[in-house]
Amino acid sequence: MKKSLLALAVLTAITGAASAQSSVTVYGKIDLGLVLDSGAAAGKSVRLDSGVSGGSRLGFKGVEDLGGGMKAAFQLETGFCADSAANTSGGTPAAQGNFCTGSNSFMGRQAHGDLTGSFGALSAGRQYSFDFLNLTTTDPFGTGLAGQTANSNATGTTYLVDPGSIRLNNSVQYTTPNMAGFTASAEVALGETTGNWEGGREVGGALTYASGPAYVSLTYYDKNNANGSGTAQKDYLLGATYDFGVVKVHGLVQKVSGSPTGAAAINWYAYMAGVTVPLGGGNLLASVIEHDDRTSLNRDATQVGIGYMYPLSKRTSVYTAVARVSDKNGAPYVIGNATDAGTGTKGFNLGMVHNF
Repeated sequence: MKKSLLALAVLTAITGAASAQSSVTVYGKIDLGLVLDSGAAAGKSVRLDSGVSGGSRLGFKGVEDLGGGMKAAFQLETGFCADSAANTSGGTPAAQGNFCTGSNSFMGRQAHGDLTGSFGALSAGRQYSFDFLNLTTTDPFGTGLAGQTANSNATGTTYLVDPGSIRLNNSVQYTTPNMAGFTASAEVALGETTGNWEGGREVGGALTYASGPAYVSLTYYDKNNANGSGTAQKDYLLGATYDFGVVKVHGLVQKVSGSPTGAAAINWYAYMAGVTVPLGGGNLLASVIEHDDRTSLNRDATQVGIGYMYPLSKRTSVYTAVARVSDKNGAPYVIGNATDAGTGTKGFNLGMVHNF
């Protein structure tokens, strides 16, 4: 009897230790906001959007301790539309994985497996590009709300500040261990075109310093044409923030060039300066963006945005934002948000986001 009890106790201890080494977390976000657009030839637009500050989502992530400092992990994340079964207001590539646009499949936001250890971090699947992660870290609005850096034209193909491919399909990423705040990263996303492995292939990299109040990152993104004969788009993005406590300053410089298949060549620079100011228990957000078109069209643009995010709890916040873009020489830029391309040159948001 004593031996049986002892064996049971040992088995329970081993089982408990094994279960403690692995975990799965369910998480998500519900974001609903009132959006008012104006400045379009068609007139004003008033609507309820799902995913104004960030796409509404449901996700699962897990990690298993393999021993020796190594861990295996995964993340699966799908978007959903909290305001209706379908959305007719359109969307940008930023909305990939958000079912409001009907443009993606189940678990379309992220789906990747990871392996980490003393060698660094290796991951494969559908995941955020380093270019976009740099942009969303640098942007005071976090690439959401009316003041976001990634506001696009009406068709969602050209941005004031370009995020490259926001999510990369068929991608493999590697990041070195953190060395005194410095990390280096590389990524490749295969186009998977039979007979032409360079067609649609994307490569990128990042050199980042993040320690204490300082963040600086230089990212690179290069996408081949569909036939692999040339560069469809090439981005260089230098982003930085510094938190002084009383104010956090944000800045970026970007150069974008390329020759998309069947489209005119692109060549432009973008500049952003912004701040995050703790105020009244929340944060005041503001930025100014200059888009400098270096082609013969000279379609420059200037955007000014201001917003406020107030936490009601650790999980729930209310927000408001307003932005305006001044287009020159027929530039097509409009004010959108995290999941909606927008319709006009002026935009206003008021809403609430709950994280779980």
